[in-house]
Amino acid sequence: MSRENANSTAQEQQPDVQFLLANIATTLLPTLTDIVSEAVENAMAASACATMSKDNFCRVNGISPSLLEKWIANGVVLLAPTPTTTVKRTVKCKETGKERTDVMEKHGNALINIAAWNERNRQHAKKCRYIKS
Repeated sequence: MSRENANSTAQEQQPDVQFLLANIATTLLPTLTDIVSEAVENAMAASACATMSKDNFCRVNGISPSLLEKWIANGVVLLAPTPTTTVKRTVKCKETGKERTDVMEKHGNALINIAAWNERNRQHAKKCRYIKS
């Protein structure tokens, strides 16, 4: 056995790392641009609006819908007042054959009061001993 390297073939030329990184960046740039612009739009919408739907609130804050319902029940998150409408329905009774009119109130979709949420977080930050005002 000779004393040569076990790998006696000529070394392959190493690819240019900067060239590879430039190609990767060029390939990923459109996707990254879309992701970042969508995140910025969501953040702008979340900070500008006074109310937000439950689904959007969960997505923006990274919480589950069940945790949001617990927060609502415990008063951590407040619901915004939503308009109600009156719905009338005429139903014929199967037993007596008489018609009756049912009047019901239909509530709008529950919305989270973002203004109250932001104020709560601001008050919490003011009381924090690590933040100097």
